[in-house]
Formats: sequence, C-alpha cells, structure tokens
Amino acid sequence: MADWFGPDRPTQSVGFHAIKRASLAEILRLPDPLLVGPGDPRRQLAYVQNYAQELGCETVVLEQHYIDRDHMEDHSVFYSKNLRQYRNSCQRLHFFSLDERKLRAEIRRLRALALPSAGSKESFATACEEFSRSHYIGFAVIKPLPGCPVGRTVLRCLPPDSGKSHRRHLDCAYDAEAHLLGLRLTVRGLPFQQQDLGVSACATTALWTSLQGARQLEQAGSVTPAQITIRASQFALPFGRSMPSEGLSLDQMCQAVHSLGYSPTLYRTEGASEDLPRALLQSSVSSGISPVVIMRSLDQTTRHAVAVAGTATEHPTEVQAPPEMRHASADLVALYIHDDRYGPYLKADIASRSGNFLLRLPLRNGEVSRTEEWIPTHILIPIHPKIRLSFRGVYTTGLKVVSDVQAFSEERLGIKKPAASWSSRIVRSHVYIESLLGDERTAPLVERFCESVPLSRYVGVLHVEAQSLDPFDLLLDTTSTERNLNCSAVVRFGKSNQDNSLYQFIADQYQCKMFV
Repeated sequence: MADWFGPDRPTQSVGFHAIKRASLAEILRLPDPLLVGPGDPRRQLAYVQNYAQELGCETVVLEQHYIDRDHMEDHSVFYSKNLRQYRNSCQRLHFFSLDERKLRAEIRRLRALALPSAGSKESFATACEEFSRSHYIGFAVIKPLPGCPVGRTVLRCLPPDSGKSHRRHLDCAYDAEAHLLGLRLTVRGLPFQQQDLGVSACATTALWTSLQGARQLEQAGSVTPAQITIRASQFALPFGRSMPSEGLSLDQMCQAVHSLGYSPTLYRTEGASEDLPRALLQSSVSSGISPVVIMRSLDQTTRHAVAVAGTATEHPTEVQAPPEMRHASADLVALYIHDDRYGPYLKADIASRSGNFLLRLPLRNGEVSRTEEWIPTHILIPIHPKIRLSFRGVYTTGLKVVSDVQAFSEERLGIKKPAASWSSRIVRSHVYIESLLGDERTAPLVERFCESVPLSRYVGVLHVEAQSLDPFDLLLDTTSTERNLNCSAVVRFGKSNQDNSLYQFIADQYQCKMFV
C-alpha cells in the first residue's frame, strides 16, 4: 500500500560542518538555477558566510527540516500554485565560534544543566544566554528556491567600535530566539532576507525588515513578505499584477504600512538640504525604528529600497567655539543597511554631490571592487499610530529650544558665544524612565518624577548640551502636534555650581515641570 503521506514525508537530521572546509552552497548541496548564473543568486549566501567568518565562525550546524513562517505563507499564496512542486519546509543554518568538538561538549554540558538534579530552569536559561553571548553568531533560513535561497537571517551585529575613525550604532537590532537540540539560543540583530521576485521585490523586503524591528516596540504579530505585497496591492496596481512582484510604488508602500497597523511617515529628501535627511535617519535609528530609504541611481534609470539597521558616527568631540547649533546627526558618516541584493549590515558611506544627499556603497565581488552611488529620494518610517508628533517635528522643536538656550546663556549668564548641540529621538515612556534610573545623576529624581509627571505612551526626547552648562532633556508629548505642542518636563543631568535659572527658564518657556 502506498504511503498515505506521499514520497516527501518529512525527516529530520542535524549535521555539524567546519565552515573553512566547504562553502555554504556545498554544505547545503544547492542545485544551480536555470537562466541565472550560479554566482548571482548565491551572492547573498557568500556574503552571509564571509560575515559569519569575520565574527569568528568555525562551525555551521545544519537542520535539514525547518518550518519557517515567512516561507510557509509565501508557499501558500504563490509557490503551491506552481506546476513544479516546491517544498513548504526549509533548512536552517546556525553559526558558532567553536570547533565541532568543543561545540558538542558545550551542548552536552548545557543540556545536563536542564536536569532537575542540576539546578533550576532559571539557571539553565541563564547558562544558555551566556553561551549565546559568547559563541552564537546567528542563523540563516535556507528556502527550497535555487534562485533565491536566503530566507529569514539574523546575524549578530558588528561591534560598536570599528577600530577606525567611526563608531557603530546598530540600535534597530533586537534579541531574536532560535532553538537547537533542546537549547534556547539568542542573538541580537535585525532580520534580513533575499527578494524572490515572486512574492517580494526590494521594496517589500525592505519594509519587511523595517516592520520586524517596529513590532518589537509593541510586541505585535509578525508580518510576512506575502502579507505586505497583498496589503500593498489591495487598491492599486500601478505596475500590473502583484505576483510575480514588479515592485511597489510609494503609495503602495504607505498603504501596506497603514493596513498592518502602523502609521507611515514619508519624507521627501531629494532637493532638500542635507541636514533634514541626516537628522531623520539618526533620530529614527536612535529610537530603535528602522527607516526605509527609497533611492535612485544617478542616471535616474534605476530605483531601489533598503532598510537601515544602524549608523556610523565620528568619535564624539567636545562642543567648542565658534558658536553653532549642532545636531547629533552632523557626526553621521555612514549608514549600515540591509540590501537584499548583497546582504545585511552593508556599510553605505554618506557623501554629497551638487547639493544632493548621496549614499556610496563600496562593493567587492572576488577581486573586483566598485562603488555604487545612489541619491535618496524619500525616507519612510513606520511608527505607532499614537505618535502624532513626527521625527521632523521633534527635530524642528529642537532648533527652537537650542536657540533659546543660546540666547539665555549669552544675555543672562554672560556666557559669550555659547556653542550647543542636541539629539532627538522618540522612545517608550517606561524605557526613558529606566534610562533615568541607570544614570547616577538622575536616579534620585525618578520617584518624584513618576509621582508628578503624566507621560504619553511615547515621549519625544530632546537632549541638549551647551558649553559650560549641565546637559538637560526636554520631554515632548508625542500625542500633541507642532502647532499645539505640549511638553512634559525638563530633566537636568549633573549638579555643577551653576544655578537653576536656565532650566527654570526652559520649563517656564515650554510650560512644564523642572527636575534638578
């Protein structure tokens, strides 16, 4: 009697492989796709391997059977309807910075800690976390699609200190979980995957990455590429049918974000001064929200979309004369982007040409190096619907606040030509309070602050530093607007000999309470 389940009844196996002995394509035994050369669809896979090895990967563990929600959804709406049968299951790779012998020994040691005689569940969980921090580099889902195998991939972020002239800020990353051989593993990163031109093109994949980060702020449900494409094409099809995907227009991208429960904030950056796009990108990333950058080639023949995972800034310097109003984004030198054509955490240098904000992507393919240049035309930031005061609104408010600080310092405090800098971000109110608790200068203020200041779910934070003055935060109610702005509090950091007159002035000027 024939097997009721058919010939493809799922089986499982887990294999250990030394990454230096074979490429990932060889370990996976990937077939060559038709029409497309083998180097092109495997560019992302090679990038993942090189990235993992740069972080010290020695061993790859391969799960032969893994159910991935994104691929299952894509399979349901698209690949299951193909004449050729594609599997609805995937494979998954795990990357470790131990050789096979040591890795197997560590796995046995950790599993032994789960026994009731060895300790508590909490001690086992703690041991798994410590092991992950020390040796787990991340995972990559491999889809059964020879032309676009790289599915949901989360790799550990690059370290903050680059060892060069800049510092990395990968604030859009979060802790992702994976389970292997009974262990719960965690890795801090931002998910990446390759577009397939069936369910998703670059805009869909960039939005998918951005929304993976945004949902962590509210613990919202996960979103798949298929869901994004379907929601985006509900009411408009400017490029024809939605699948196979021909890409998304700006309207469709905004429609998808809105229908998935977020508010799309779209900014046109082409032709604007460099200050605004820099400030929007820096503010969004420092808030933990991954912005999507829509850009065009210099000859205007190609458009592309990428998700921003982080920024790179010059090492901070003290604020000095001559007088200036300097936003934190002035130190921005590069973005770290997820580009579905290449891989995650790709460094894009910030430059300028003919007054346009420019991104330069240094790329390497074997021995050949080249640089792509793109002009960002729009920035799309998905935010919580309760946030009504946009990143642009927080930034422009900061311009006014810093101007007030400079004027008061010169006229009332006798500080001639005071230089000032500020940063702007939007965060959950409880996250901000926790940051006060973690600072010795403000921890004593927290109880009084919590007992007297009502906060919106998200607060806009303007952090101002001026020459010869203690820094302070001005908190903005994000449920208000620029025209009818509501401020919550002024919080002073530090207790120098200077009196409270400046902070009281700001509190009076913006009709809020002062905490010093």
